[in-house]
Formats: sequence, C-alpha cells, structure tokens
Amino acid sequence: MKYILIIFIGLFVINSATAQTTVLGRSATEITMEVEIDAPIESVWANFKDVGGIYKNSPTVDSSYVITAYNEGVGAKRYMIMSKAFKGAILEEENLIWNEAEHYQKFNAYRIYKVQGIQTMGGDFRLTAKGDKTILTSTLNYSMKNRMFGMMNSMLGRKKFAKTWASIIAGYKYHSETNIRVTENTILPIKGVKLINIKKNLS
Repeated sequence: MKYILIIFIGLFVINSATAQTTVLGRSATEITMEVEIDAPIESVWANFKDVGGIYKNSPTVDSSYVITAYNEGVGAKRYMIMSKAFKGAILEEENLIWNEAEHYQKFNAYRIYKVQGIQTMGGDFRLTAKGDKTILTSTLNYSMKNRMFGMMNSMLGRKKFAKTWASIIAGYKYHSETNIRVTENTILPIKGVKLINIKKNLS
C-alpha cells in the first residue's frame, strides 16, 4: 500500500507540473487580429472543424492529431508538436466553445510542455461572411508565470506573440485559398493581417 501511495503521489506531481492553470498570471494580454480570406465561409469553416488538422494551416505546428473520440465540438482535444523554431514544444488544446451557426470556436491550451514562462494560453476564431469571401477575426490571450517573465513580455514578448499570431492567421488565409499545407518555410500573406487591438495587464 505504501508503494502504491508513493507512485500515485509521483504521478500527481508530474501531472500538476505540466497542467495549465486557469488563473491569470502576470502581464495578461489579449491580441486581436483580422484578415480577409478569398474563400466562402463554409470552406474556411471546414478548416476549423478539422480540429486535428491544424498543422495544415499553422506555420508553428509540425504535426497534430485529435486525442478525443470526437474531432469537433465542445470538449474536442488535440495534441500538437510545434515546429523546429519552438525547440520541441508540445501543446494540448481543448475546445471550450463551439458554435456551428455563428462559425465561432474558443479553445484553451490546458497543457504546455517545454515552454518556459507561460501560465495560461488560449484564444478564439470567428468567421463572418462577406459575399463570397470570409472575414476571420481572432483573439490570442495569454499570461506569464511570474514577475520576471511578465517584465520580459512587456519589453519584447508582446511584439513576438503578435508576430507569431499574425503568421497563424495568415496561415489560415493561405491554406483556405490554396489548399496547400502551410509549413514554417511557407511565405505567408502577413501584410493582409490587420492588428485590431492589444489589451495589456488584464486581471
């Protein structure tokens, strides 16, 4: 019984060390961006319905797959191995909100491996029809683990996060228009992505 208890405690510590808390950390930030996609809304939405296929759209993801019995809707989860630039980082994300009628999806990164400093991370995607085109509006939200990482985010981090998020939004535009898989080497239409707002030091 003693050895079983030790094993159980060990597993709990490992899981706690990798699980992401929902309590906001330091320098909590929201970055909202928008892009026009030259493709009909249902065609673009199909890329978001393919929860495990995010690697096709994002230059930051090397491979990904669904880890739940269902691949869309509330509760659907995916496992993502990030690109080489992120040095082996792994994220696990879960759909928190899924509104088929409004073409809206909200997710949370509930586990983040091999990434220092980040306490919480999530975001959303909303599609709006514009004739035969689609407007994609997306917000990234994140916070840092302590004061030092919070200061780093204030000095340089937000710009880096904004640049990375713009590349992801541009990746969805590129894949939706060309049906070609995006990689970290793809030349993306970053200039088409508009920064709408950056909210700093949220609580």
